[in-house]
Amino acid sequence: MRILIALALPFAALCQPEGGTLSRGLASESFSCGNLVQSCSGPARRFIEAKCGYVEGADGSRIQVPAIPAEGPDPADLYNDCSGPGHNPAPLDGLRPVEVDPDGTEITGHVFADNYFELYVNGRIVARDPIGFVPFNSSVVRFKAGVPATYAVKLVDWGTHLGVGMEYDRWNVGDGGFIAAFSDGTVTGADWKCKPFYISPLDDGTCVRPGPDSSACPERPACVERDPANCSALHFPVPDDWAEPGFDDSDWLPASTYPASAVTNQRAYRDYAEKFGDARFIWSRNLDQDNLVLCRGRVAAAP
Repeated sequence: MRILIALALPFAALCQPEGGTLSRGLASESFSCGNLVQSCSGPARRFIEAKCGYVEGADGSRIQVPAIPAEGPDPADLYNDCSGPGHNPAPLDGLRPVEVDPDGTEITGHVFADNYFELYVNGRIVARDPIGFVPFNSSVVRFKAGVPATYAVKLVDWGTHLGVGMEYDRWNVGDGGFIAAFSDGTVTGADWKCKPFYISPLDDGTCVRPGPDSSACPERPACVERDPANCSALHFPVPDDWAEPGFDDSDWLPASTYPASAVTNQRAYRDYAEKFGDARFIWSRNLDQDNLVLCRGRVAAAP
């Protein structure tokens, strides 16, 4: 009987997950956002600017997609053929550490994201990817922090069809991925925790389980074949304090790890794979439809 009632409800009430809001269709507008790179001066063959837009939630809310980029320090280039020549032979030259803890240790890290990252340490942003979408770049970060420490990253798989999580003229259901290795021995892996906050494309929200966990959702929902511009998305509000050491992430799921072959063949990672050592690519449980993912890792104090 409860199922019959749900099927009779309008979209505003259909499949509304606890704590989440559904939207349907493309964003109503598109604009440059977050002071990200808006053009390429380097030899990159392809450039696509990272645009943002707004969708209307079924509850009447106005939601910016795919994310709200933060302002923060630029990392050094490891590989960047957009605003640089490509390979940077001396990425540490002139890279001053961001001071998180005055008495902390200076730490260097190598980072690659598909497509965009923001890195926080103990609640402070220490680096932000200047290239939101395409081309792909890799970065070196440097900061001064003590232990225990909390590493937190905002990760975005950007798109060109804002609001429905798809990209390029072919309306691809794109994938994401993030990998990082730091000089204090911290690497991304299954001991991190991740949670998705923007899931699309979806036919509706019924395939998303508590968590939220969208791993049971079909890889290409029916709407992609039928009418991709009318697919649905599921949004969860991002807590203001999600990057803070004291934030309660006890209900976040363990990060899922992926082989490099499942994420990228881009030179920005491929030519520097040895710098990432034992680090693994991480994301939520759905590499394809989870478009905004937050992850956290902790560094314990020495015994």
